[in-house]
Amino acid sequence: MIDALQNRQEKLENLNKLQKLHKKDNSENLSSDQSLELSQPSAFKLLTIGLPATLLIILVNIPVVKGLREVFKSNVKEKFSKPKVPEGSVILHNRTFKEIIVIGNNAKKVNDDKFGNEEFKQLIQFNVNVAKKIEGYPELYNSVELLKAAIIAQKSFLKLESTELRYRSRKQQEFYNYVADNLVEDIDKEAFAKQVKKKQAEVLPLINTEEGKVPIDAYVKKINVLSQYNLGLKLLALFKQYNLQDFSILKKVSDVIESLQAKKLLSPKDLISSVLEHYESFEKLAPILGISEAESTATAYALVLQILGLMNRHGKSYIQFEQLVELLKKWEKTYKNIAMVRQEYTSDQYQIPQEFKEDIPGINVYRKYAKYLPDL
Repeated sequence: MIDALQNRQEKLENLNKLQKLHKKDNSENLSSDQSLELSQPSAFKLLTIGLPATLLIILVNIPVVKGLREVFKSNVKEKFSKPKVPEGSVILHNRTFKEIIVIGNNAKKVNDDKFGNEEFKQLIQFNVNVAKKIEGYPELYNSVELLKAAIIAQKSFLKLESTELRYRSRKQQEFYNYVADNLVEDIDKEAFAKQVKKKQAEVLPLINTEEGKVPIDAYVKKINVLSQYNLGLKLLALFKQYNLQDFSILKKVSDVIESLQAKKLLSPKDLISSVLEHYESFEKLAPILGISEAESTATAYALVLQILGLMNRHGKSYIQFEQLVELLKKWEKTYKNIAMVRQEYTSDQYQIPQEFKEDIPGINVYRKYAKYLPDL
């Protein structure tokens, strides 16, 4: 009986051990199942988000790469499918381009900062206005040129005047009168010179003394000198026509012009005081300068002085500017040939050579003075 109870007790203990083992296994299995449940969402996310995203990237990139490839092919095809510019036009362009390089470089060398001076620009504009025949400017130019010639020839005028006043024999006065009678505004210099020489040959034998012949010879020499000046004989004709015997007024006006060297010449108003100091001399010169009585004012003479002063001050520079103008006119013609070729063959229709893309030398200088070119 005791043995039976021991066996039963052992069976109970073994049963308890089996229950504990079963509980342990269930606990481990539960942990394993929970781990499995935690990994399932990750797997689901991977399936629902990661994989489609990857596929999306692949699917998107396929047309992008394909598109880029097509664009590249299209550009290459477009570029190399365009016709080339005809060889003759390329040769014409390049030859003309070489010409404009030379002209443009020369224009840059001739160009000078002083051409931008305000006084100089006034002189340019004055010449433009004269060329365009703006009312009053051709007449003003004529007055300025006559006064300039008178100042240059004043010594010859004074010499003629002193000869006429000092040597007054009948034959000498006959010769002076002959010269005056044959002087006209639109004089033929060569014809006039022949007339004077012929009269000289007639008069000299009729003068008994050598002392009387010398003034005639000296007078003829001064006439010849005057004929070399632009407007010289015309001025002498005007002086005779208006019976203006006092050539000394030219000396007074010449002194006024000399004084302009120290003055600003931006406005004729700045010169009116200089005119008023010698107004009587200017007034006497009015008919010689082509200024009517109605136009004879201090302002009118001041304007003549201003322009003459600008010519004297900037005359040499203006000669240089005229050289630039001639270069720019040649540049303009050459540029038109280049522009014509470039406009005919554009990059949207032709394979453009690199030469067609080069900047044109001298274009900045041209643009600076282009507005003056048509009238100079």
